[in-house]
Amino acid sequence: DLRILLPRSGGDSNDWQLNPTFGRSWESNAQLVSQGFSFNGRTFDVTDNYHVDYERTTSEIGQTNTATIKAYSEVALDTVSLSLGVPDLSRISDAESEIHVKLGLNYENPAEYDLVDIIHEQDDPLVDPESTSVSIEKIKCNSLTELMCHQFTIQFRIMAPLMSDVLAISAMDIDRRITTTYINDGVEFTGESLLPAETATLQFKRGNQHPVDTIILTQEDRRYNIWSDQHGFVWLKNSYDSWFQMTHADFERLQDPTVTVMTRTNSNFEDMIQHERERAKLVFDAETIKSQVGESFSHAAPVRIDKLSDPIILEKLKVAELAALQYLESHR
Repeated sequence: DLRILLPRSGGDSNDWQLNPTFGRSWESNAQLVSQGFSFNGRTFDVTDNYHVDYERTTSEIGQTNTATIKAYSEVALDTVSLSLGVPDLSRISDAESEIHVKLGLNYENPAEYDLVDIIHEQDDPLVDPESTSVSIEKIKCNSLTELMCHQFTIQFRIMAPLMSDVLAISAMDIDRRITTTYINDGVEFTGESLLPAETATLQFKRGNQHPVDTIILTQEDRRYNIWSDQHGFVWLKNSYDSWFQMTHADFERLQDPTVTVMTRTNSNFEDMIQHERERAKLVFDAETIKSQVGESFSHAAPVRIDKLSDPIILEKLKVAELAALQYLESHR
């Protein structure tokens, strides 16, 4: 049976060996747990406590997903978590949405857990709290031993596309030892957002001879800093929360065929970031803008939203935004 140990006072250099696990023992590296993680029926052994080589799958926005997490811990567990939209490996703290399963000891049967609470940590309702359910089952850790684990089944619905596909699972015991395992390629949630589009309203004056216009902006896809007004023209928002219209000059730069690196893992990504830093300077140097773009109406005319349907153009916008933020940070 599972041993439930009480918290201990004081430190121990080997204390980490008691960390919870979804796969291997931290002390001996033996494979204690089989089928430590599954998502919508795809089951994996966690053979490396830090990550699972999980090939990307897809799931429809709005459908019910089922994630199962099997954990072994010598010390009673406090929380088991599923993190969604993790930007990169090792950045679980920046996840877009997290489902925390809070546990309590069942004092009538200390080897069992009571479900205390389900907590959704998210800025936007990307996971529908009303649709989330959790069940807990005590089962064998693997078919070869009598060692007992607990399996947590989390059912949930995603309501909008996420910025990143990477997932992570975590377990923390009552001594606050924690294990986090990243689900490498993760899950891409596809389909139309079920959340209302974000909107903004601003007053815009084109010149002294023109009246003030009320511009109503809509962000159709939360993954991109692209907004369209009621006339179909494209607007962007900079890091100072100021709005500006995309012109044909901006659009032509995005179509530059020499810029083809689209991921942070590409060996040429840093070169592209440097290239985009130089472009970012244009945002803050009016004389440079004038020398690069000129005064022609064809370059200054705004761009309609239908021009930005190309996914490569959208990814270039994301990279350019990252570069601009880095430029601002380095010149503060």
